Amino acid sequence: MNGYSNRLPEEPRLASSAIITRYVNEDVEMLMGLRHPEVPTFPEFWAFPGGGVSPQDRKFAGTRFFGAGREDGASIVALFRELTEETGFALDTSGEWMVVDDFIRKRVCTDDTAWSRGIDEGIFTIDEGLASLVTERTTPPLAPVRYTNRFYHIPFGKTSIEPKHPPGRSEFTQFKWWAPGELLSEWQCGRARMAPPQVTFVRDIVEKRLDGKGILSALSNMSKIPPMGRHKIEFAPGVECLPIPTATLPPATHTNCFIIGRGKKVLIVDPAVQNEEGFEILKRRLSEIHGEGKSVMGALYTHKHPDHIGDQSMINVLLDGPILASPETIEEIGSGTEIADGQVIDLSDGYPWTVIETPGHCPGMVSLVSEMGILSADNVTMVGTILIPSQDGSMIRYLGSLERLRALKPKLLFPSHGPVCASPDRLLGRTINHRKQRHERILKVIQSGIHSLAEITLEAYQDSPNAPVALSRDQALSHINGLIEQRLVVESDDGYHALSK
Repeated sequence: MNGYSNRLPEEPRLASSAIITRYVNEDVEMLMGLRHPEVPTFPEFWAFPGGGVSPQDRKFAGTRFFGAGREDGASIVALFRELTEETGFALDTSGEWMVVDDFIRKRVCTDDTAWSRGIDEGIFTIDEGLASLVTERTTPPLAPVRYTNRFYHIPFGKTSIEPKHPPGRSEFTQFKWWAPGELLSEWQCGRARMAPPQVTFVRDIVEKRLDGKGILSALSNMSKIPPMGRHKIEFAPGVECLPIPTATLPPATHTNCFIIGRGKKVLIVDPAVQNEEGFEILKRRLSEIHGEGKSVMGALYTHKHPDHIGDQSMINVLLDGPILASPETIEEIGSGTEIADGQVIDLSDGYPWTVIETPGHCPGMVSLVSEMGILSADNVTMVGTILIPSQDGSMIRYLGSLERLRALKPKLLFPSHGPVCASPDRLLGRTINHRKQRHERILKVIQSGIHSLAEITLEAYQDSPNAPVALSRDQALSHINGLIEQRLVVESDDGYHALSK
């Protein structure tokens, strides 16, 4: 993405999640669900049941249970409501956990007042004493929708009831009771995916446990002083994301600086610092890295756009190692060591990264490939769209780069803007098809006898009436340049004309 304007991320919304534990053979397991591949946030990741606090939750908490003065009242109401909606679990009036029947479940899932009516009718109840707040995590500024999520521990003891999917579409495709150590091990091997808050939380309790009772003890200790504030954002083992505020294209407000490496050496990818806020963010994290006994082997830049290379005068104060970049990026920065397609970057941790050229969005742009996935730079994003600048971009080379990424069949994509992508083939396929359809549409508009750029844009982008005119026009020109390169269109004094086949 190119730089456009500094914007502030949206304020996070309040949400609640349930960490349900049970005893099995003297060990403790936690219930998690595998998120549906089409949900907007962390699809195909393991997550705890939960969701956002609704206006109805706030109203019900204030008038029925906790009073208007209880700040956490709505969070607790949302916690019990979401449990019923997503897993079917509810607390009956005698204080026992049950799974509600399908008729009640359908009503709760389709009517936002049905759950509170169920309380009033005595079908189920709330007991805040069963839910202990163990941590609070706020979604980093990676996407337009963010949450301050409160995680509550609910012990089921030796209860043997199982969760049940709701009627119709569920947010989860499956449920599983995980032993925390097993889950962390599967994540470290890349076989299980978790969102960053779950990663740090599961690691915390695994590091503190000695046995099943140790897990419950760790959760109990966390509930006394719940960890709050900033936490490490790990998209995958050895892939840490550090969002840096930049002047970039909306809806993004930050550029993802990546810190890669599992061992004693790490590489900083796209430091991107442009202002004092970003400077302090990177400075603090580098201090923590050195405090962990690790060294920074240098910085790598994926491409030359300002929201990636940042302010070199500020970055050079923080990083004194070698700079790795393509020749085009080095020309913009002023110095550095050239990297080339196929070059292997060895961080001495057994998980090398390979440089691949992926131009199109920007000349000289590179991506990094590893066993965990691909740092895909500005090829795709989970939020907004990627622009192909008409001045120095290439639509044809961009499509080729997307096809190359797709052919590698990565497990994950780590874009430079927005959250991690857990379904690379789906996202890349959708992006390729969209661009090809737009390309064909613009060609047909020109073949119909429309010749000026303004009229071509107006006709070809009828499906995007709210898109900024200047951006739509620039994208139309990028497609036209590609059509000229393919010898399907020619430019003349009175505009653009299709060449006969």
